[in-house]
Order: sequence, then structure tokens, then C-alpha cells
Amino acid sequence: MGWERARTEEQKEQRIAAILDATARLYATRPFEKITLVSIAKAAKFTRSNLYKYFNSKEEIFFEFLKQDVIRWRKDLVTTLGKKKRYTVPQFAAAWLDVHRRHERMQDLISILYDFLEKNASIDRMVAFKRLANDEYTIVTGLLCNLFSALSPQKAVRFLNMQLAASIGLYRMTNLSAAQKEVLAYPEFKHLKVDYTVYYQECVEYLLKGLLS
Repeated sequence: MGWERARTEEQKEQRIAAILDATARLYATRPFEKITLVSIAKAAKFTRSNLYKYFNSKEEIFFEFLKQDVIRWRKDLVTTLGKKKRYTVPQFAAAWLDVHRRHERMQDLISILYDFLEKNASIDRMVAFKRLANDEYTIVTGLLCNLFSALSPQKAVRFLNMQLAASIGLYRMTNLSAAQKEVLAYPEFKHLKVDYTVYYQECVEYLLKGLLS
């Protein structure tokens, strides 16, 4: 099926939804770097020129996914952590990790946010994403301050930024190719092998303990 020119807002939303759906199908079977606007247009049954009416680059399409994923992560976090009024630091780190692991696509996209998505997107797209992320951060900051009375809003934001840096670094260190995994299996390199789950939970604990002290 081909697409005629969108003449209403409803039709425009349908076209955008079709593009996102096609991109999601591609992303389920191939990595980000293997996806092109040509492949997206083909999967969505668009011409490339029609695709450009809605997105200027594939990075702008993936920004839409990331916006959706950040909102879902925040809602999951609020629901999960809201089940208790108080947590010990280890309990909190375990719960935080559980939520984090349920949002794998978000982890994957955030790991390329600064190197690829932002560097190849328009200012308008970046500003829109930053504003949304800022709103979601504000909600999570309030949640953290309610759970830990000794945590100021400034320290809560610091925690969010630092755990993000830890997550990106650890994700890149552990999201390896078959060849990289084979090399790390050599006995002489065993000590270089990193377990994301163990290291990330420890990072969350250390960060929070330090900010609460």
C-alpha cells in the first residue's frame, strides 16, 4: 500500500505511526547502525521524499522511541518504588535495577544518545526531547526526595545524572560482539569481564550512600 499526501492532522499522525511501526520492526531484527532511511521507507511503504516530510533523519525517528521509553520507565519507577514508603539503600538499589532491566530498548538508545542521536538530529528535536526528559526527571527527583528525607533535590538530580553515566558506560562494556566475548573468555583476560547487573547495582548503592552521607 502506498501513502497519499496527509491532508489532516489525523492523517499526519497515521503516517508518523506507520513510520515508527516500520522502524520498530526493523530495530527488532538489526542494530541501529544497519538501519537506513531507505530501509525504513521501504518497510513503511513510503518513498524517501515522503519520509522526509515527517523526519529529516533516522536519528529523529529514534528520538520518538526514546521519548516513549523514558515516559514508560518513569511510570514503572513511580509504581514500583511507590509500593513502600521507606527503603534501605540495598533494597532501593535492587528495586531500581529491577525497573531498569525491564526497559532494555531505552538502555540501548541512551547508550548512543550523545554520540549518534543528538549529533545527527535537529535543534528542535533535541530541545523537545530535553524538555520531556527534564519533566520526567522532575517527577523522579520528587520521588527520590520522598523516599530519602536526607536527599536534597540537587543531590537527587546528581544521583540521576551519575547513575546514567554508569549505566551508559557499563552497557557499552557488556553489550559485546561474538568476537569480543570470545577474547574475554581467554583465561588471561578473565578479570576484564564485567557483569552489568552486579556492577550497576553496586554503582547505584555507592552513589546513594555517598550522597546521603
